[in-house]
Amino acid sequence: MAFADGTFTRLSGANSTGGALFVYTESATLANVRAANYLNTAYDHGLRAGDIVMFIGSDGFGFNLMAYSDPNFTVGEALTSA
Repeated sequence: MAFADGTFTRLSGANSTGGALFVYTESATLANVRAANYLNTAYDHGLRAGDIVMFIGSDGFGFNLMAYSDPNFTVGEALTSA
């Protein structure tokens, strides 16, 4: 699967330099949505380095701190239910 814009939502934070909270829901597994470069187009939706994404996948959920090195996002694991 690929990143789906419609399931990516900012929950809080208006700072464009990081610290915002997002949720991303998809029917894929957490491993798939955390894969390298999966969220790269999320930059266009306001995702920045230092933001936290709550991923909800078919096998659980997890909170991840994001890092960015143009043009790629890196997912750093913080907390996972699976």
